[in-house]
Amino acid sequence: MDRPLSAVWAASRAGVRRRRVQAVSIAVVVALSTATLVFGLGLLAASNSLFDDAFAKARGAHATVSFDSGKVTAAQAAATAHASGVTAAAGPFQTAVLPREPGMGPKLVGGDGLLVAGRADPGGPVDRLTVTSGRWVRAPGEIVLRGDPLPAGPVRLGGTVTSPGLPTLKIVGFAASVTGGTDGWVTPGQIGALRPDGLRMLYRFARAGDASDVRASLSAATAGLPTRDYASYVDVKKSFEEDFNALIPFVTVFGALAITVSAFIIGNVVSGAVVSGFRRIGVMKALGFTPTQVVAVFVGMIAPPALLGCAAGLLAGHLLAGRVAAGLAAGFELPSAGGTGLGLEVLAGGCVLVLVALAALVPALRAGRLPAVQAISAGTVSRRGRGRRVQRWLARTRLPVPAFLGLSLPIARPARTALTLAGLCLGVTAVTMGFGLQQTVSKILTADTEGHTSVNVGIDPRSQGSGLSEQQMLALLRAQPGTAHVMSFRSLPVRISGLPSGLSAETYSGDYRPFLGDNLVRGRWFAGRGELVVTEAFLRRNSLDVGATLTLQTDGGQATVRIVGAFAHSDTTRLMLDAASLPSSAGGLDQRPFSVIVKPGTDPAAYAGRINASAASSGLFAEATEPDLSNGAVFGGLSALFSLIICTAAGLGVLNSVLLSARERSRDLGVLKAIGMAPRQVVLMMVTSMAALGVVAGALGAPLGVLAHRGVMALTGEMLNSGMAQSWIHVYTWTLLLPPACAGLLVAVLGAWGPAVRAAATRTATVLRSE
Repeated sequence: MDRPLSAVWAASRAGVRRRRVQAVSIAVVVALSTATLVFGLGLLAASNSLFDDAFAKARGAHATVSFDSGKVTAAQAAATAHASGVTAAAGPFQTAVLPREPGMGPKLVGGDGLLVAGRADPGGPVDRLTVTSGRWVRAPGEIVLRGDPLPAGPVRLGGTVTSPGLPTLKIVGFAASVTGGTDGWVTPGQIGALRPDGLRMLYRFARAGDASDVRASLSAATAGLPTRDYASYVDVKKSFEEDFNALIPFVTVFGALAITVSAFIIGNVVSGAVVSGFRRIGVMKALGFTPTQVVAVFVGMIAPPALLGCAAGLLAGHLLAGRVAAGLAAGFELPSAGGTGLGLEVLAGGCVLVLVALAALVPALRAGRLPAVQAISAGTVSRRGRGRRVQRWLARTRLPVPAFLGLSLPIARPARTALTLAGLCLGVTAVTMGFGLQQTVSKILTADTEGHTSVNVGIDPRSQGSGLSEQQMLALLRAQPGTAHVMSFRSLPVRISGLPSGLSAETYSGDYRPFLGDNLVRGRWFAGRGELVVTEAFLRRNSLDVGATLTLQTDGGQATVRIVGAFAHSDTTRLMLDAASLPSSAGGLDQRPFSVIVKPGTDPAAYAGRINASAASSGLFAEATEPDLSNGAVFGGLSALFSLIICTAAGLGVLNSVLLSARERSRDLGVLKAIGMAPRQVVLMMVTSMAALGVVAGALGAPLGVLAHRGVMALTGEMLNSGMAQSWIHVYTWTLLLPPACAGLLVAVLGAWGPAVRAAATRTATVLRSE
């Protein structure tokens, strides 16, 4: 019993050593397939629990409540921690608002100031802070800020926070808080010198499954106490899930492409090993190998590289999934959310190995059924008939001999050619879709008002106000050198009878049209009084359509408006309209920031510097803005990675195809070289055979990539319930399609070059020694 097993094992090892390139190809393709599957399944499986697990790890607060310290004592606030339904609580923390000063970042323009809390340590039963740089506060005169330090300016380690009439605070650290709401922390002994006027409590509840549960639990905990405001973790969770769900269609489609390409390549490699090993099969059978042993030999040849590739892919997929998940978590100041579980990774690896086994078993069974005489003759005699008609037709053309011979080579092996072409075609599809996704994400990230703004301008909190009306302010900014467009905006709470509360109307005045972007799903932008634009999610939630008339109620009165358009966004509370449409929107100039688009060639930082230089007379300060492109970097990096994975697999398929073709046609190549074909002509012939497939793949794959991109975008819009603007879907131009269309040709040439050079270097006498 041992001898047959030893013979099979020895033959398998010899086959691996003799076909090192194919073994490496199988290992790499299996590794890429496994990594892609582990990554995709890991994110899909974690989509429902990732936030909850990370939030629980950080002991995030289900609700944060602010009290007026003049109306609620610290003892009363502390007593709420023992109310029914409260499982953990932290506080009360005294809070104070520090007026913000210029130079502390664009998000601070027009804000109410830094909300600072007195806290003894970053730990505790609720909202465990993570000090990301520096250290925690130890003494009065120090402050830890939330967020990340800026590369330059006062918001950095060692910088200071100054406010009129208050002590100067030195920045000693930065911390992340999953709960949010607080901008900085000082020692409890320091907060008294900052004129505190509020108390803050953080709660975790037994029932906090959704927004209604949080409201009910909070009402029970704070019954009888007047509150300033509260914040729920549900809003943060919703934002996180929206960002996460936007990745799912993208990862699913790219993952399906990668697995499909890998299946083609694995089948091509294994079947090619059988075809090129016909003579060896015949020899094994002549020596007494049974059909079952022949099958075992070929499966055994595939097993070692497949197992090594699977192990490498499991590790790579685990690390990639963990890194992406941690990156998403870090954006919401969550601790590392982890990647995939061990069971899921084993399942993914097992699926890939089953795929490899099936790909190996089918051609191996064919090898086991071959009679010995037929196998030996098939391995030594050139096959005639296939491609001869095409060769004769190409010979009558004026193409160079290496070119027409190369173009006829794929015809001889139609099945192998089809698999190679399919891999190249899907590679082009992936690259095309990746290019489109990058364009779409770039448009989405710059579609909102902030994405078009060059400079934000607000009232300097250290001044007594400008004393100018809104129209005078707009005229002052228009007169600034370099101003192209300027507008003012303000957010007001509104009510609509019969619809849910919590609606917010964004009112715009001035030259606001260039700020509104191209994210319309249907209809048009508002152009004056009485017109309203809402989110697509608002229309879907409330079963409304463009053309509907609504009555908006504010503290200053009411106004009737007509919906003229809807823009792509998942927020169901956002309404946008001209400021003249609401009776109360003209007041509160100090709360109304201004946005400026500068002329081409104007430096936004220099523009803001000129306004800040005149702050003493104008009462204004300005900050240059930059859109947040972090999500774009995530999508761009993943699309580039997946495209590289798929193109690498496709390139390995080309390499394997040319290598097998050179082995099968070694006698023909020897004859061609004997009658005078130069090595460079051999290279040209072999490369041309694959370059033709690359051109066809580019012609087929580019349109498929466009269709795949549109499908992914439409699916994403439906998953987020936000719709998708047409300008985000129709992003392709001829100049954008040209590079991915050429990707098939590039991958084909690069994959074919190595084995073609190797075939050209083969000595003629060695090939024809048996003649």
